[in-house]
Amino acid sequence: MELRIMSPQEDGFVKEIQWNNEELKQEITATMQEYKSLAFTEDNIKDAKADRAKLNKLRTAFENERKQIKKQCMEPYTKFEKQVKEIVALIDEPIALIDSQIKEVDDQKKAQKQKNIEELFGSLGFQNFVTLDKIFDPKWLNASMTMSKIEEQMKSQMFQIGHELETIRKLPDFAFEAKELYKKTLDMNQAIQEGQRLAEIQKRKLAYEAEQKAKVEEQKRQEELRQKEAAQRAAEQESQGTIAEAPEMEEKPPVEPEHQKADPIMSIDFRAWGTREQLMNLRQYMIDNHIRFGKVE
Repeated sequence: MELRIMSPQEDGFVKEIQWNNEELKQEITATMQEYKSLAFTEDNIKDAKADRAKLNKLRTAFENERKQIKKQCMEPYTKFEKQVKEIVALIDEPIALIDSQIKEVDDQKKAQKQKNIEELFGSLGFQNFVTLDKIFDPKWLNASMTMSKIEEQMKSQMFQIGHELETIRKLPDFAFEAKELYKKTLDMNQAIQEGQRLAEIQKRKLAYEAEQKAKVEEQKRQEELRQKEAAQRAAEQESQGTIAEAPEMEEKPPVEPEHQKADPIMSIDFRAWGTREQLMNLRQYMIDNHIRFGKVE
């Protein structure tokens, strides 16, 4: 079975489309130079429109000729292309059938290998939180990957998981939470970062609680101070009230000495401040010296 091209042969193809392009190029270039130097005004705008129409007509003639030549050149190729695609379609049909059968055989092999991999995984004694899907490598299903190589990689992963677990257990804080995340992801870096994140939150929480406790204690101290000052003021006011009310306790006026009978009796209102002892001494002094005193209304 051989594809043979009878016509055209390699030297039979059109190598070049020959036409008077150089001659036309020189003539048109010279003509176009004349248009570049023209300056149209309102008086000769009609001529400008006529020249534009003539140039467009010339341009259209060249474009039409180009498209016609292209069509002529493409006609044999278009026919040839269609014929080749018909033959290729005939070839593609058995190729597709063979591909489907090859794929079916490959799928069966992969299914059997998948089963072998599952059995191997179950026999190695992985940590109870490790499932096959967490460590599975799609390359294991390739025909070039032997079961012995897969076993080697599995054991390596199992030992690595044990080592990473030990590293996580040594975290100073939140090792349990980090380990729980590791069991889900088998990502040691992510687990350690989670432990560090929780430790930072705990640190900020303790600092906040200490700050709040200090505020509460300061408020309590201030309140106790205010209560102490209020009690002291109340005691002072009570002492002053006792002294002020003391004159009402007298039963009869004191007897004036004989030598003072000629002196007129005078009165003066005042308020005294002092300790309880001082105020009581003042009261006794007035009694001893026969000075009448009473409550100021």
